[in-house]
Amino acid sequence: MTVLAPPKLTLYGPLDNPYTEKCRRALILKGLDFELREPSGPEDIGRWSPETGLLPVMTVDDELVSDSTNILLRLELIRPEPPLLSADPTLAAQQRHLEDWADESFLWYWQEWHRLEGGGTGRSPAAGHLRTLRRLGGWLRAAEAQEHPGTAVLRGLDDRLNDLLNFLGARRFFYSDRLSMADLAVYSMLRTLRRDQIPGSARLLSDRPALLEFMHRVEEETGG
Repeated sequence: MTVLAPPKLTLYGPLDNPYTEKCRRALILKGLDFELREPSGPEDIGRWSPETGLLPVMTVDDELVSDSTNILLRLELIRPEPPLLSADPTLAAQQRHLEDWADESFLWYWQEWHRLEGGGTGRSPAAGHLRTLRRLGGWLRAAEAQEHPGTAVLRGLDDRLNDLLNFLGARRFFYSDRLSMADLAVYSMLRTLRRDQIPGSARLLSDRPALLEFMHRVEEETGG
């Protein structure tokens, strides 16, 4: 019997990028050997991601996979166990939706904080990511005229953390008792808050021990 050698996997992206962290923990969960390469400058980004200029990307032997969601789905094909999506189609759809929601909404708040505090777009924890949520902006921009802009951002984050508590309920993970790609996405965004990259966000997270316990469970299953 011919045994196929596992593909060579290389993940390219900065570790302070939550999308890189999401992919890194998925690789660990799957028990796959991989190399992580962080860029040392814009020339690396252009060379590693010539089509979009965005990181992370992953190479599977000579195949280039862009976008963190596509990377996770590719890992499912390489090693289906443990799965990153529920076998129940309804639960899987909920997990996919939450993964997308986490990817987009928390990034939007970070970008909005930087815009209001320092001007421009700057370098966020997910620099270069394209999916900024314009539809979330109306209420926040209206609030700028009445209060400090950072207060509005933190108030929005506070609401989103409450949403997560409602989504999680009494389960170990979101919508399931098994870790999924939704949990990896949420964890990676919460990690940026725990590091207080938006000043005040670490306090908001610390006020919600259920989310901190959720983060600990993810870390237990993905290498600490």
